[in-house]
Amino acid sequence: MTKIVGYTRHLVGDVDVADDIDALRRAGATVVFTEVTVSQTSEMAGLDEFIRTLAAGDSVIVTSAARIVHTVNQFLGFRSDLVSRGVTFLSLSEPALSSGQMVDPDDLFAALDGLRRRLIGLRTRHGMVVAAADGRRAGRPSVITEERLAIARELRNQNRSFAQISRALGVSTSAIQRALAEPRSSATRTNRLGGADQTPPR
Repeated sequence: MTKIVGYTRHLVGDVDVADDIDALRRAGATVVFTEVTVSQTSEMAGLDEFIRTLAAGDSVIVTSAARIVHTVNQFLGFRSDLVSRGVTFLSLSEPALSSGQMVDPDDLFAALDGLRRRLIGLRTRHGMVVAAADGRRAGRPSVITEERLAIARELRNQNRSFAQISRALGVSTSAIQRALAEPRSSATRTNRLGGADQTPPR
């Protein structure tokens, strides 16, 4: 007996997937498999369990292909595997990615590009969440080290321009301006002798 099966997983920022499950059931899914993890790795135990339940003639429904894969290549392989096994794939929000119907190539390419951009956004947000949980600052590390900052302050106190300082240190003028505009930490407010920092205001 053929069946219509839904699949969903938690994405970054999801409180829960209740709305997703409701949408899949309204679309005809009699069973909905849910992946709890929001990991951006290829390891999804729930997906493996889900795939084992499928047989020729079944239909798979997702609200978005982003709920079932991490990369576009992974999606193409997943969809191709389903089709080879006689299983129909349906994406509610991306009908051009569904199987079993004629699709304009331009619509297909646009849908794949939209999926690629959404997956990149999900990976970026996941990285920011992980960085925040580890107490790290998201983004590229600062080019302004403590040594460069100390030299920049000394040169600035000598009335050197931001452009001159940036050339001397080999970093951008905007990076120098941002670094010098940031308030000093309590550790830099005292000199090595324990007295107050006597650096005159800029």
